[in-house]
Amino acid sequence: MFYLHNLIISIVIGTIEGITEFFPISSTGHMIIFIHWLNVENKHTKILEIFVQIGSAMAILFFFHKNIIKLLIINTKKKYNKTKNIHLIVSILPTIFLGLIFYNKIKLLFNPTNVMYALISGGIFLIIAEIFKPKKLTVNTIYDINIFQSLIIGCFQTLCLCPGFSRSGATIATGLLLGLKRSVAINFSFIISIPLTIGASCLDLIKNFHNINKLNLPYYFSGFIISFFISFISIKKLINILNKISLNFFGIYRFLIAVLIYFTK
Repeated sequence: MFYLHNLIISIVIGTIEGITEFFPISSTGHMIIFIHWLNVENKHTKILEIFVQIGSAMAILFFFHKNIIKLLIINTKKKYNKTKNIHLIVSILPTIFLGLIFYNKIKLLFNPTNVMYALISGGIFLIIAEIFKPKKLTVNTIYDINIFQSLIIGCFQTLCLCPGFSRSGATIATGLLLGLKRSVAINFSFIISIPLTIGASCLDLIKNFHNINKLNLPYYFSGFIISFFISFISIKKLINILNKISLNFFGIYRFLIAVLIYFTK
């Protein structure tokens, strides 16, 4: 029964990550909440969270690999292509810098109460972006994002260091406010999530290596596999939904989840 229980937990957490990763509602926040509600919070579920996040990041990498290759390859003939690898680096540096400096303090925020407040503040930010986004778009392709826009998106991405705020929510909303086409803001958001998620997960694994139990490896990898396949098979459909639905909807959803947390924590 113990082994079956662990397997069910890994499937549940992997599924939650695989679905919520593509919406601006904070996949990390949802994992923290559900682990709390299921009363299974321990050092082993923390390791499981790391594995399922890597699984989702790998699925995003496979889905966007063609776009990433185009951004990384230097082609002097395509002078119209403004967005290069330097833009990707600029967009992730602020989060890497603050994440490394305040790593231990950030981990103290990983609890339902902080997630509740972050869901509310992040929801407000989504609604503000939807209301005040410029009517005239200035960026219609991912290859036209300039260095300034990359830096601004990167700075606001640091808000994701507070679990529950949502990395994709922060970057997509900022992109809309900067005049990026919705689909461009979404694609850029997920592309820059890949090195951050994989890097942060590897750092977490190193920090928590002493907590890894060999007997639990099958459950860690089952969570990874579930997260990867659910992310991979649903990413296109979920991103299409994200393209069509107003951020106001996700803002209201976040408020409702925050209320639920308040009465159940």
